[in-house]
Amino acid sequence: MLTMQASNVPQLVIKEVERNNRNRRTFVQVSRDTCGENFSPGEDNRVFFGYQQHSHPHGQPHFNQPIAVASVLPALPEDNHPSPNFRSRHYHKLTFLFVKRDFQQMGYGRLMTEHIERAMTSSLPRPIRVESAAKAVHFFERLGYSTVGEPIECVCAGTFLFRTLQNMEKHVSC
Repeated sequence: MLTMQASNVPQLVIKEVERNNRNRRTFVQVSRDTCGENFSPGEDNRVFFGYQQHSHPHGQPHFNQPIAVASVLPALPEDNHPSPNFRSRHYHKLTFLFVKRDFQQMGYGRLMTEHIERAMTSSLPRPIRVESAAKAVHFFERLGYSTVGEPIECVCAGTFLFRTLQNMEKHVSC
């Protein structure tokens, strides 16, 4: 568990959560609240929830439902060969990042992303890749990600948000 704070907003407590049905339902609910579609992390993904910390009347920290969720597919240590193929397991891959609408533009997405970068690269220092929605490209560029190739039009995407994707990559130093 890590507590982080962007300026002038309540603290965000980020926890890696167990992969179970309850947490999967919570992840899907946050994705639905954010973009109107149900998304679920893959079987091999690590899952993180971000909670706003509130003070309990007795001074104990209290956490409600998560306001942000993220999942990442960790790189495989045995895959030692960098590849232009975006499905290569040489790289860590941020698979989903959702911040509920009422909490966007407050720094929580940045805090979640930076936490995930540290969590992934502390054990295996490899670049991180993301297939970003077109709307989020500038967000990831501000965090140091570079675009790779041209945008990809996805004719089968269920939601407008993911109709155009942009491959992006960041080399993170430990």
